[in-house]
Amino acid sequence: MSSKIRNIALLGHGSDGKTSLAESILYLTKATDRLGKIADGNTVCDYDPEEIRRQITISASALPVDYNNCKLNIFDTPGYFDFSGEVLQALRVADTGLIVVTAKSGVGVGTEKAWKYLTKLKKSRMIYVSKLDEENADFAKTFAQLRESFGISVCPVTIPVIDGGKVIGVLDIVTQKAFKQDGLKSVEISIPESMSAMVEEMRAMLTESVAETSDELMEKFFAGEAFTREEFNDGIHAGVRSLSITPVFCGSAITGAGTDPLLFGLMTYAPSPDECDPEVATAADDTQVKLACDQNGQTCAIVFKTMSDQYGKFSYFKVISGKVTADMTLVNARTGGNEKIGHLYNVRGKKNIEVKEVIAGDIGAVSKLVETKTGDTLCAQGKVVTLKGIDFPKPCFSLALYPKVKGGEEKIESGLTRMAEEDFTFTVK
Repeated sequence: MSSKIRNIALLGHGSDGKTSLAESILYLTKATDRLGKIADGNTVCDYDPEEIRRQITISASALPVDYNNCKLNIFDTPGYFDFSGEVLQALRVADTGLIVVTAKSGVGVGTEKAWKYLTKLKKSRMIYVSKLDEENADFAKTFAQLRESFGISVCPVTIPVIDGGKVIGVLDIVTQKAFKQDGLKSVEISIPESMSAMVEEMRAMLTESVAETSDELMEKFFAGEAFTREEFNDGIHAGVRSLSITPVFCGSAITGAGTDPLLFGLMTYAPSPDECDPEVATAADDTQVKLACDQNGQTCAIVFKTMSDQYGKFSYFKVISGKVTADMTLVNARTGGNEKIGHLYNVRGKKNIEVKEVIAGDIGAVSKLVETKTGDTLCAQGKVVTLKGIDFPKPCFSLALYPKVKGGEEKIESGLTRMAEEDFTFTVK
């Protein structure tokens, strides 16, 4: 069901902890049996030899996980601006952006760029304050920076539990319960009395924002009545959808603290694909067609990423409407040619999990499409429409290449062409 899917892009400055958070999510949901570490070169997301060598994310990775009967498609994106094309690919199909910012460095240029991307695309926003366990980490200072930079929509949902100057767990403002991570389990702990003033202040902040999401909650707020857990959840969800609330979570990817409340927040507060505005496509006669996220509607999908290797092309797509099944034939709206769909996959890092169908709102991948490129629309025969593609930034730096050995032009040309197929911010002349 489309209502049980969440498409989340991890955004933020380079080295702010996106990949480590993705690994923590994979480990906690048992999608992996060990916690991958960037320093060890064994993360699920960064599997390319260059990524392992440089210890940075270069290519956006799709990481589907299951949490409480909800499918979360997590996109780990690069934080370095050289690879902004990969970020835009993920944002084209994500419904919510989770901005990762460290409790140590605070708001960076990458944080601000992520916020601008989401604001421009009118996508829901959440924030995760990472690396609470590191020396000189200061959640309160970082949270104040976030409010100052992005306004009063920024609201706390989880805050660190600090005892003796050390972070021992994470407190959920909604339930007013604190938990520490013990392996794969969250264990409830008591809240230190020294935190009571901070908890009250943060809860008042969240309550005020939730009250503004509906007239009923506003009346209750002015009457001095406390909100129930369900009212908080519904109010935050409505605020995230309308962009009036940006929930802030926190934790440490290495210890796993805060990952479980974050997953609950993504499931509960982030909009599902069928709650988002319908996509607007253009028909052959230039009329606008609205495509709701309905798995019983006409089949329409957008290809948002292409990976090329010696065996051919691998195309990643999001189904906007209807469903894509193995062995069906779709029309490429740009070329007018037919594309035979073979085996379908859910891709997690470099692991391909074969599936029989991909429904509206979900992400899938298919190999060996003949004419299809990144940004193309695939439709059911007889109902051809074109979806908005991806606006890639233009290259601003050029180089000339010469072969070291005579006759190497063909190899260079074939390698560069393959790179240009994958990365539309890269051009070859």
